[in-house]
Amino acid sequence: MDLISFEELFLLVEKAGSMKNGAVLRQFLAATSLFLTASVGFGQVPAFPGAYGFGASATGGRGGAVYHVTNLNDSGPGSFRNAVSQGNRTIVFDVGGYIVLQSAVPVASNITIAGQTAPGDGIGVMGAEVSLSNQSNIIIRNMRFRQGTFDPNHGKSALNMGNGSNIILDHCSFEYGQWDTIDAVKTTNFTVQDSIIADPIYQQFGAHVEVGPSTFYRNLWVNAHNRQPLAKDNTQYINNIIYDFQAAYTVANTGGYFSHDIVNNYFIAGPATTSSGNAFFQINNKQSVYASGNFLDSNMDGTLNGSPNDTAGSALVLTSPWAPSTSSIPALNAQDAYASVVQSAGASPRDEVDSLVVQQTQSLGTEGQLIKDQSTTGLSNNGYGTLNSGPQFQDTNGDGIPDYWAIANGLNAMDASIGTAMYGSTGYTNLEVYANSLLLPDPWTAHNLNGPSVPGATSFNPFTGTWLLICGAVDTGSNQGEVASQLLSSNGTVFAKVTGLEQFNKGVPIKGAGPHAKAGIMMRNTNDAASAFVSASVTANHELWFEWRGAASSAVHQTSIGSFTSQKGPLWLKLTRGQGVITAWWSLDGTRWQPFASAPDTLSSAVCAGLITSSDNPELQSLGSFTNVSVENE
Repeated sequence: MDLISFEELFLLVEKAGSMKNGAVLRQFLAATSLFLTASVGFGQVPAFPGAYGFGASATGGRGGAVYHVTNLNDSGPGSFRNAVSQGNRTIVFDVGGYIVLQSAVPVASNITIAGQTAPGDGIGVMGAEVSLSNQSNIIIRNMRFRQGTFDPNHGKSALNMGNGSNIILDHCSFEYGQWDTIDAVKTTNFTVQDSIIADPIYQQFGAHVEVGPSTFYRNLWVNAHNRQPLAKDNTQYINNIIYDFQAAYTVANTGGYFSHDIVNNYFIAGPATTSSGNAFFQINNKQSVYASGNFLDSNMDGTLNGSPNDTAGSALVLTSPWAPSTSSIPALNAQDAYASVVQSAGASPRDEVDSLVVQQTQSLGTEGQLIKDQSTTGLSNNGYGTLNSGPQFQDTNGDGIPDYWAIANGLNAMDASIGTAMYGSTGYTNLEVYANSLLLPDPWTAHNLNGPSVPGATSFNPFTGTWLLICGAVDTGSNQGEVASQLLSSNGTVFAKVTGLEQFNKGVPIKGAGPHAKAGIMMRNTNDAASAFVSASVTANHELWFEWRGAASSAVHQTSIGSFTSQKGPLWLKLTRGQGVITAWWSLDGTRWQPFASAPDTLSSAVCAGLITSSDNPELQSLGSFTNVSVENE
């Protein structure tokens, strides 16, 4: 919550005293402005679980109509342009790929754009600006905005939200902006988080912000001349990674009097960096800055080895954040933020444009460049990269929620009103809970061992703590299926409680799962089907299976224990790795454990560890459900 209480406001007044203390006065004025301009009420749920900052209270199209984008046309029925032309909508995507815009697209107020619902490689727009100008109450997640040279208008930006308010942009990718990548002039109460802002062309600027307040949280900024951002407002800037900059966090000499919370960011010089001292640029004595935990790596030696960097120009130094909410936003230290942001920022799944940006960042000084034309990247599709569509799950009632997910969550998959109905007392609709469950908590990622993961195949519901993994046709080898994983960097343990295993035929549940459909836990060198791995799983008839492959593409070793207990309910599984051995355990209560199999540890030092569901029938889909999931390094 970004509103401050009357008590907090009173304390600031008391601190200001006779108003002779300029820094405290500015902090007081900034907080007062925040108190007066924020438009949301106390107790409102955030835009989605994990939303932070000044835009976090946007409600978007919550409870309004559901609109399906069914084609990649520039305009007309089923197009993105038509979808966003009216408010009070939640936009879902039945198609993946690029929408080639012939002109700027205006977006209406009171709208949610759920890009994470797009199949295949996801959804993106290219060739023109998307404009939120003069609009309010907007949520956009998991979209790619890539203006580029296909747009002849140098005065436009990749995303423009000038004069807008109450906006949150999450897990988006912004590249090839011409005027600014993100234009937020006279924009109030907005957040940009977990996003990639990279490779601006023409002016080569990141983001231009005026009025505010604004929050930039956990973003990756790459290959820009300046404005990362240009912060002519009261700003929160937390856990950002800024690579290959010429000037990074900027205020400008004409910026006016503003306050800035700059916390645990990592500034990393690259080939385009002419002076690493411009990590903080044009921050004059009109500014009040709380800077803490920031690092600067200036030597470009391919190693992350920076030093503390908390001196922000000639600004007045604040000893505590100006914004009361800053301390409540979860912040990693700068080193851990680098690893986390590099792994998870931007739209998912990562395409070749974002992969190149991340690769350059990971070079830590040896790769990267400022560009004027996206084609100079050498990527496909004239530098825009290629986005392919893919299959989708059955959605009988058209509410945007796949049948299997609705059934697994106790919803009526035949009732068209279910999507806009409230999900219990959470404050969110059923469609919101489904769509938000597709963006997995950091650092988890989803994969299908036979190819790209289908959107919806892995989901995490934070209200129930339930993971659902569904996989369809499986080739040969019972190790193949849908996986959700995170990095286990050394010896350690994977836990999970397997709460269910079902099978579906085109979205319709069938009685009982086949004897070799499995749900369980695993450790793998990679998330490719041929990878070396170890897994422990259970079938629907309560058989335990232990499987392992010592080297890529080698034979799979299997051990099974049939119907070892009469209890057919949930079963706990655990894999432990240590002293050259990986051991599988089972438990009925998560407390008393019994080992049942082991294998020599031939895996690499760092492995993908987590959950797996596999199918025994190429015509059926297997759905595994899990709770109490944990991956712990030793």
